[in-house]
Amino acid sequence: MPTAVTTGRRAAGRRGGMGRGVLSVLIALLVLGGCGIKKSPKLPEVETPTGIKDLRAMVVGEDILLEWTTEGLERQGEKAAQGFYVYRADEPADAEVCEGCPILFRRVGLVKIYRELDPKEVISYREPKRSGVRYVFKVVAFNPQGMLGEDSNLARLTTD
Repeated sequence: MPTAVTTGRRAAGRRGGMGRGVLSVLIALLVLGGCGIKKSPKLPEVETPTGIKDLRAMVVGEDILLEWTTEGLERQGEKAAQGFYVYRADEPADAEVCEGCPILFRRVGLVKIYRELDPKEVISYREPKRSGVRYVFKVVAFNPQGMLGEDSNLARLTTD
């Protein structure tokens, strides 16, 4: 009866292949398995500019003038304001007021800061007025990284 003879090369090949397979499985388990405990993702702490508290709107000639001061804004670091975005919502003055409805703002202006401002300095923004319109404005500061700060108070104005 003939007997099967295994050569040394063939036997070594099987053991090497098997060793690589086991090693691959172990690596896959380590990479994909982890410890099984996952934490919720956490956003990094972000410093944003303080909000404007004294926004006012008025009609000056044929324009609407917005004014606010930089009181309370940081002058240095990540919380320092680099500029302001101006947002506006408007509707016909004779439209019924919807109490509790969301205000749909559009960004309409940009005021950049190119120097350090005095805390009591007045910043202004002007745009042409339209007759018979009810306006709501807000201003939002942004920092050098482009992060938006808190919304300002709302300034409301109705034109004739």
